[in-house]
Amino acid sequence: MPDRLPRLVGINHVALEVGGIDEALDFYAAIFEFTLRGRSARMAFIDIGDQFIALSAGRTSPPDGARHFGLVVDDKAATRRALEAAGAGSVTYPPSLGGMQARFLAA
Repeated sequence: MPDRLPRLVGINHVALEVGGIDEALDFYAAIFEFTLRGRSARMAFIDIGDQFIALSAGRTSPPDGARHFGLVVDDKAATRRALEAAGAGSVTYPPSLGGMQARFLAA
C-alpha cells in the first residue's frame, strides 16, 4: 500500500444525456449566462468556471429519481425565477433534457 493515498480535489465535469443538443442549449441559455466550450453534432460543453457540463445527445436510460447534482450560482433567487419562467420548476430539469434533478446553491 502506498504511504499516502491521493486526495480528490474537485470535479472536472458532469456528463448529462439529453434528448437533443439544440433544445438543451436553448434551455441553459434561458436560465444562465454561459460560454460554450465546444460543440459537435452529438455533444456540447458548457463552461462553469474551470469545470464544465458535457451534454450528450441520446438517452440510454429513463429519467432519474433520487440522483441529482448541485450547481453553485451567483444569484439563487434569479435562478429560481429563470427556471420557473422556462417551465422547469425550481429543481428538476425536464425529461427531454435528461430528467436529472439539479440543486442550486448560492455562492
